[in-house]
Amino acid sequence: MRSSPVSWTLSLLACAALTACGGGAGNDAPTTQTLAADAPTAFTLNVALDEALPASDVEALPQFHTAAVQLDEPVDGAEPHRAEAAAGVGTRGLTLAGLDDALRPRALAAGTGEAAPMATTTTVTTYTPAQIRAAYGLPALAGATAAQLGAGQTIYIVNAKHDPNIAAELAAFNTKFGLPGCTTRTLAANAALPLAAASKTSCELVVAYSSGANLTATAPAYDSGWATEIALDVQWAHATAPLARLVLIEAPDAGVASLSNAVALANKMGPGVVSMSFGAAEGVWTTAYDGVFNTAGMSYLAATGDNGAAVSWPSASSRVLAVGGTTLAYSGSGARSETTWSGTGGGTSAYVALPSYQSGSIAGYARRAVADVAFNANPNSGQYVAVISPGTSAVRWISAGGTSLSTPQWAGLLAVANAQRAASGKAALGQPHAALYQQVGAVPTAYAAAFKDVSTGANGSCTTCTAKVGYDTPTGWGTPNATALWASLGNAAAGTTSTTATASTAPKLTTTSLSGVAGKALSAGIGYSAPGATSLAITISGSPSGMAFSASSSGIAVSWPKPVAGTVNLSITLKDNLGQTSTGTVAVKISAS
Repeated sequence: MRSSPVSWTLSLLACAALTACGGGAGNDAPTTQTLAADAPTAFTLNVALDEALPASDVEALPQFHTAAVQLDEPVDGAEPHRAEAAAGVGTRGLTLAGLDDALRPRALAAGTGEAAPMATTTTVTTYTPAQIRAAYGLPALAGATAAQLGAGQTIYIVNAKHDPNIAAELAAFNTKFGLPGCTTRTLAANAALPLAAASKTSCELVVAYSSGANLTATAPAYDSGWATEIALDVQWAHATAPLARLVLIEAPDAGVASLSNAVALANKMGPGVVSMSFGAAEGVWTTAYDGVFNTAGMSYLAATGDNGAAVSWPSASSRVLAVGGTTLAYSGSGARSETTWSGTGGGTSAYVALPSYQSGSIAGYARRAVADVAFNANPNSGQYVAVISPGTSAVRWISAGGTSLSTPQWAGLLAVANAQRAASGKAALGQPHAALYQQVGAVPTAYAAAFKDVSTGANGSCTTCTAKVGYDTPTGWGTPNATALWASLGNAAAGTTSTTATASTAPKLTTTSLSGVAGKALSAGIGYSAPGATSLAITISGSPSGMAFSASSSGIAVSWPKPVAGTVNLSITLKDNLGQTSTGTVAVKISAS
């Protein structure tokens, strides 16, 4: 039964009072008699749940990290840059201002005016786009086909707040690393949607401001943390799919509702891949927003978070590809080595049912397991990001990490997969879970080719926190070997909006039988569960004469002033706003008095 308040509207589609055929009211009536309605009529209870926006006061956080090191302008050589960084400095959400404070000498030797040396240091390795492409098997830019660069595809980058320098930051990043330049425009509030098809020959950065699920001309307020996240997401999505169109959607605030509305705006803009490098701790409200991740032709990806063994929204959704993090070791040539990044999120959801693609492919999990896949995320094996502070034009470089770094790169990988599918006349991949679990992960030869299995390290001390051979929650199936992965995804069936929904997430009856005594008024309740639903239609058929229905906060109320001995089988269909339906039977058994 639902414990939260609900509001009900009764809409009679047919008369609720049906005449029973057979079955008198006498004491000698057979107790095994089945009572049936005269005709297959039914009526519907339309339910609007008060918890339509159950997380309206929950805010998500950007998931980026910044290594505590001052970087010079990058040199795009064969070997990654290495530098000594201050140890013990918190890297999560570290902005330029915070970095400057952390690296500023904090103590002066008494009377000498000399800075006290840092007590401890750690080595930070920072990679360029060319080095990351080589490490993960992406082709070098020179000689790559347009499809291998994501031509004609769209990546939607959803974030909160505003980065006023995003175009200049991307331009500096492109110039430094020899990436294709991007034209830039801002969508007007009255821009026609869906957008026109993306170019197949050049990159475009489109900036959109979200108000509700609609466009607005008003830019959100600036926030240094979110601006850093935006810069990271845009630059590394572009580095992975350099000819894909980038649509940056800025929500007015970091509330779960606002960010969900920004995703809904992306859904209106046309098919593509949605990258979400933010997260909020999952709660009872988590599945209430699943409907926004259910548009045909769209793929949705989210960071698993950077708190170690924990599950966050939106990566917990069974309709979102959850991206975890690793620590990369790569010399600039040869094979890469990776282990689990201790900060990566991941675990077993407390609220999301086990999806069908996992129940048939991995064992030992009772509910949704997170992550699905992984990529480099440790800020100490970080990647260059260009950042410009408001009011200045000076470009500064940080070594960034976090599962927010993993996510836009996986979004770029899927955009390239879609470009190659389009070149072969195939539909966009859509939701990729079934392909990754059942057509790649479950097939040993395909898995060994498409993924590097990360089987060392841990993100906590729980029984499932340690990486192992095959699937595990810290890193999912592992990290991509891009060319082989694209080959597998190119041959996969396009995902649909139903592949990640399971019977266990659909609404269902929690009451299967009621009992009473003939001639004695029956008053009882029928419970149901509707995880994540914001509205529900309940259709009831098979009721006998005199039986009536209403609603309360605990379920469907049944009243029958003069029950007749025998059994009544009520057929009840539940259909929620997510399009999920189930039908069950409640047997009302009336014994002789």
